[in-house]
Amino acid sequence: MEDVFDTTGRPPKGWMHAVFHGGPYGEGEDVGRCIPGPPAPATLSVPLPEGGVHVYRLWTVGSWSDPDDPIAVYNPDGPPVPPPLLTAQERQWTQEGRRRRGPRPVRIVALTDDGQMAYDPDAPAIEAMLAGLQERQYVVLQRLTDHDEGDFSLQVLLAEDATYEVEHQAGTTGERQWTRSASAAEVRATVLRWTATQRNRCTELEDPTARDGS
Repeated sequence: MEDVFDTTGRPPKGWMHAVFHGGPYGEGEDVGRCIPGPPAPATLSVPLPEGGVHVYRLWTVGSWSDPDDPIAVYNPDGPPVPPPLLTAQERQWTQEGRRRRGPRPVRIVALTDDGQMAYDPDAPAIEAMLAGLQERQYVVLQRLTDHDEGDFSLQVLLAEDATYEVEHQAGTTGERQWTRSASAAEVRATVLRWTATQRNRCTELEDPTARDGS
């Protein structure tokens, strides 16, 4: 990230003020530091003198004095970020790749924080993913839909207090529903039920006669 500073209270156009907690910018050297925005980036990668990078995560955006001067607050322990959903292009590539290997299309993909992707995971595979979650880690399941259907996904986060946060996203409206549970068994049942429902929906879309059994 380019180092841009401002001591006038008005950062250059296309930049905004930021405060950093921890990491290479968190030792009192962030006064007047600016970042691209608004909007503030969800993550910022800062090169380290010894090599590698330090990733900051956006915690919040606020203003202490001037509402026209938003200030982004970054924290290395900020909210965990789920793996991004596959884009429409990536969904198309995935389906085309599977068609070359066989007739059965991909219906569900599972994404994890370590960049792993599983195609049409069965119940044992899903249970293993959930059992392997560490604090602040996600498992994301996404139904591969046509471009005009929107995204159908389910995210499971194991929070710091050992509870699970489950988020459903459905369709072009982007409607989201959140639930929280301390029961791993309850969450496992929810995820398996969602997966079965989405697979059945895919079957109906591929063969409309399957809905009425004709």
